[in-house]
Amino acid sequence: MRYIIGSDKYHVAGNWNDIWKAQAPYKARHLLWRLCRGCLPTRYRLLERRVECTLNCLVCDEEIEDELHIFFRCAVARDSWCAAGLASVLHNAVYQQSNAMNRIFAICSNESSDTVGRVTMLLWWEKPPIGWIKCNVDAAFVSGSGKTSVGLCFCDNNGQFMADMAQ
Repeated sequence: MRYIIGSDKYHVAGNWNDIWKAQAPYKARHLLWRLCRGCLPTRYRLLERRVECTLNCLVCDEEIEDELHIFFRCAVARDSWCAAGLASVLHNAVYQQSNAMNRIFAICSNESSDTVGRVTMLLWWEKPPIGWIKCNVDAAFVSGSGKTSVGLCFCDNNGQFMADMAQ
């Protein structure tokens, strides 16, 4: 085990301590760790592992779904950064690295732990603050049949069910 752990084959360079210092829950920091380790099952990663799937992002259908696109480049992601008041971080020239891992490390190294925590929570979204309602949405499209379906579920900040809709 020591040989495997110490092996350069499995080592990924980066300041990992900055990720763990983010002012965010462990599960959100774990998401950053997985993102930087290349462990998220994006369509690009799945295809690398010989899982047959389309490459394009299901949200925008404009680019290949990889970590950089999902968290930083997709129009929905960019809108989320702006809505969270983090547009200046997203568009900062210092953070325009060519991959998500280097971008995360740069943000962690240059921003306050509070800002890194806000970024981390943006990437890992949980229940809404007091007075807000969360809406989970899922949709299905049956290829070639012309059939679609959508479901919505509304919960309050305590996670209590409020309403739903299916069509």
